[in-house]
Amino acid sequence: MYRIYKNDFCCLIYTLMVDLIISYHNSNNIKGEVSMLKERNKIIASVFCIVFTFAVSIYSLEDIVCYKNNSINQEEIRVENKTKTNLKEGIAVKSDGKEVAILQKEEEIKKLIDRVKAQYIKNSSPKEIEDIRLKSKITYYKTKVSADELKGIEYYASSIVNGHDGNMSIKFNIKEKDSKNKPPILSRGTVSSGFGERWGRMHNGIDIAAPLGTPIHCVSSGKVIYSGWEDGYGNVIKIDNGNNMVTIYGHCSKLIAKKGSSVKKGEKIGEVGSTGRSTGPHVHFEVRKNGVPQNPEPYLK
Repeated sequence: MYRIYKNDFCCLIYTLMVDLIISYHNSNNIKGEVSMLKERNKIIASVFCIVFTFAVSIYSLEDIVCYKNNSINQEEIRVENKTKTNLKEGIAVKSDGKEVAILQKEEEIKKLIDRVKAQYIKNSSPKEIEDIRLKSKITYYKTKVSADELKGIEYYASSIVNGHDGNMSIKFNIKEKDSKNKPPILSRGTVSSGFGERWGRMHNGIDIAAPLGTPIHCVSSGKVIYSGWEDGYGNVIKIDNGNNMVTIYGHCSKLIAKKGSSVKKGEKIGEVGSTGRSTGPHVHFEVRKNGVPQNPEPYLK
């Protein structure tokens, strides 16, 4: 409405000026003024009209630009308000102060860390893990986010694992088991006879030759069901390992584990000897499942 009134006002001024010029022109004819004065006044009036018309045009153009800018600003406000109404509750997760993920729920934080930890272990390739602990400081807070920012656990786990320069933004401390202090499995020595046919008959276990008195260690945890003398085996220890499996250690010079006791993997249960049907110091080791002899070698790894 303001623009209409202003334009009408400009047109009115313009009309009055034209009427004034015409009246002045007619007056000059009636009074018979000097020709030079008449021509000068006409030129002055014409220039004034042109200047005034140009000024009005510029002023109207500024109004149009201002109106257009106001329309753009109003549109931006509408878009911004619409975006705000589409925001959702989210959980922003930080590692050592750096934002690494935006999740939907707090429960997803543990899942994210577990995914990253699994990949961290795979990348580190430790031989045997004794302990693994989170090294980075994890913090989080609730925030409003757009739906596009909620990309899911898998996306952020991959982003963390494949971080800048190959460095993960969530780190862990891995402690490997000390293999030097690990108790030997079964006994130190060399395999002198394997599982299978031997001398025309079945050899139900393996023989490990070792010096007399060499420690014999439990291969698999369980309960001792027999510790004593038995023909052929000499001094023998039999352990029930559960799941219908029994392990047998024969030709011992000394029996340490007693019947009814529980023993753990790696625990010393006896010493190498040459008792029973034996041609020299060694330990005879058998594995039986449901009473059927099995190849013991896989159980020694």
